[in-house]
Amino acid sequence: MSTTVLITGVTGFIACHVLQAALDSPENYRVRGTLRSMSKKDELLARLLPEDRERVEFVEVADTASSDLSEAVRDVSSIFHVASPFKTDIEDPEKDLLKPAIDGTLNLLQYANKEPSVKKVVITSSFAAIIDLQAGGVNRPGYVYTTKDWNPATYDEAKNAKGPTAGLFAYCASKALAEKAAWDFMEKEKPSFTLATINPPMVYGPSIQPSIRRANLNTSSAALYNLINDSAEVPQGMLPPFCHVKDVATAHVRAVELPEAMGRRYLLCGGMFSVNHALKFIAEHYPLLQAHLPKGWQEAAQQLPDTSQLAQLDASDAKKYLEMEFRDWKTTLQDCIDDLQRLEQRPNWNA
Repeated sequence: MSTTVLITGVTGFIACHVLQAALDSPENYRVRGTLRSMSKKDELLARLLPEDRERVEFVEVADTASSDLSEAVRDVSSIFHVASPFKTDIEDPEKDLLKPAIDGTLNLLQYANKEPSVKKVVITSSFAAIIDLQAGGVNRPGYVYTTKDWNPATYDEAKNAKGPTAGLFAYCASKALAEKAAWDFMEKEKPSFTLATINPPMVYGPSIQPSIRRANLNTSSAALYNLINDSAEVPQGMLPPFCHVKDVATAHVRAVELPEAMGRRYLLCGGMFSVNHALKFIAEHYPLLQAHLPKGWQEAAQQLPDTSQLAQLDASDAKKYLEMEFRDWKTTLQDCIDDLQRLEQRPNWNA
């Protein structure tokens, strides 16, 4: 008899891939996903194989941070908590990021603690919970970030953040504070389930969520699309460390399946590439797209920064306990560009 696993926010960019990874597992899971609205259910099911559709069910959860989650967690063995806001264009850091991330995590853990069937919980955290922006972020030559590192930003600092980087600062703080709240919960409540967190940097890959169009592309896909849609200038600010979304999804599933995997944080990283590297690769491998690259791309493509001089990310625990082998940046970028070109052909792409 197959066991049931829960995925929160199942229509999200990463969550859709976690769903597919769970369905592809030889464990033959049944999968329950939470949705804000059932309106996306049919489109999500339509992209699955017929035999997989029979193993997927949904429960409507208006707000993970405040809703009753009894139905969602009932009889599940493992939970993948993926639902959490990822945006930097915000009006109120506390309302838009801090409270949803922290309260959403704690509410889920509290309901999981009431359900005897729950044995394992995996939370999608982020490198944002590890990076120290005030110390230079990734611009720290010779520094190696590990799972022992924590973003030191406080709640009040994030709540009161101002200026053009306020959204980014508050987002990173929200991920750190939500993850810390989860580990503190484990220490204080000592529930019968175990916990693991997955901490990837920028996540790239095909967008397979329902109703995807240009206006609602996830943040990382939108950043890459800006390289091939006639931008007036070369975009700046792309974070060089990355991970393929399929590797992120695999890490979630392996955390609940492999021995000794639970009880740990996992920093994921497939390597590094800059926007300049991306432009050079696209120009060489997609010559028809050269006319749509940002103005000034030729100069940028000739000035490749040395990413080895940036802070590095230690993903050794993921390789050891999750048996991860990461896709490289060229494979990842190609998957993204191919997918974006496919999406562009949709009739409602610009709707």
